[in-house]
Amino acid sequence: MPKKAKSASFVKSIFDPLNAHADGVVDNEEQLSRLKRFRADRVWVKNFAIVVLVLGLLAIMLAYAYNRLNAPVFQIVEKPKFIEKPIYKTVKIPDPQLSKIIEKPIYIEKIIKVPIQITKRDGSVANFTFFNTRDVNKDGISEVVVGARYESVTSPYPESQWCYATGTNRKSSNSYPRIDIASKDGVASPVYRTITVKDSEIFGATTDTLRKARKYCDFFPDKPPTKSEEQIVIPPNTPIPKNPPKDGNKIGSGFYVNAEGYIVTNEHVAGSCSSIWIHHNSSKSQAVLIAKDEELDIAIIKVNKKSQDFARFANTVETGEDVMALGFPLGNKLGKEIKATSGNISALSGLNDNQDYLQFTAPIQPGNSGGPLLNVYGHVVGINTSKLVNEKYENINFAIKGNNAQQFLGSKSIKFNHSSNNEELKSVDIVKKGKKFTVKVLCYN
Repeated sequence: MPKKAKSASFVKSIFDPLNAHADGVVDNEEQLSRLKRFRADRVWVKNFAIVVLVLGLLAIMLAYAYNRLNAPVFQIVEKPKFIEKPIYKTVKIPDPQLSKIIEKPIYIEKIIKVPIQITKRDGSVANFTFFNTRDVNKDGISEVVVGARYESVTSPYPESQWCYATGTNRKSSNSYPRIDIASKDGVASPVYRTITVKDSEIFGATTDTLRKARKYCDFFPDKPPTKSEEQIVIPPNTPIPKNPPKDGNKIGSGFYVNAEGYIVTNEHVAGSCSSIWIHHNSSKSQAVLIAKDEELDIAIIKVNKKSQDFARFANTVETGEDVMALGFPLGNKLGKEIKATSGNISALSGLNDNQDYLQFTAPIQPGNSGGPLLNVYGHVVGINTSKLVNEKYENINFAIKGNNAQQFLGSKSIKFNHSSNNEELKSVDIVKKGKKFTVKVLCYN
């Protein structure tokens, strides 16, 4: 009997949920893996940015260090500072019981240039030249001269001008070195010449000194010369007597102002004389009256001879300044020698606040009138004129200011000189210097 077949049975398993779970796990792992890679990439980018920033800062620091290394080095030099100590000057007063201290500002007298005046004789004047001289007296340069040539009195301006310097080193007993500095044609600008080393060596000064001398070239203005209201008439060179008259009415003093024989004195000394004579260095010469101003009390006389020694005016005058008065007081009663007295400037105005005069304390007497009042450098600051006479007053004397004298000379086209040399002289040297240009003036009526 056949055996019965055994029946087989199976159970169907469903893995879909498991597979879904497994798929979810795998997907989560992939998401986590991508997140990790994103974080890793972000860290890399951050680190890269930091590296770039560090490298940039390092480059900036290197560039700064390089610029500092190649930058120019400035050396700071500390200069010492000096504080000037005040200088006290004692001014003597004539009489402490009669004098009183009046505080006044110090006025500096300045040179005032006046229009050029033309001397006209016998018709029109043509082809004439004026000169302007500036004393330098340093670094090998003696003076700087400017010349201006006019064709006639109606010329609207100088046709030509030139400027040259003379040296202090003599080439011979009668010759000084000279060098041209500049020239000027009409109204054109000045043309300054080129000065070589050879030129400066021959002249006796450095090229730099000669270039700086250009500032002394004081050219004349581009204006026509003007005529003076009071025309100067110079007498002809007629024979004059060798000796003066026997009796002189008035005696005063005066001083040369240039090499052409022009002398300044007071109007009350020489303004009303029929004959004027001067005594100087044992010689006697007749003089003629050129111009006068009675109000200012100044007169200009001239002798027919040259004088190599003449006075120079000071540029400034100040209250309290030491001065010396030269002249011939009381004629020959005190001897024929020149007399000198010392004092100081007590005020820059005269009696009743007259601004044309100054006051000084150096004693003067009749005969001192017209003589020079010199400062410590031997330069003229005034013209001795008068004194206040009263038993209550002492040493109150007056002088025409040097500035006013220069204006009067300039208005008459008379050359004069002023100096800025500030080398103080001893009293004995001032007298020696002034003695060379101070003269005795004799008036005859």
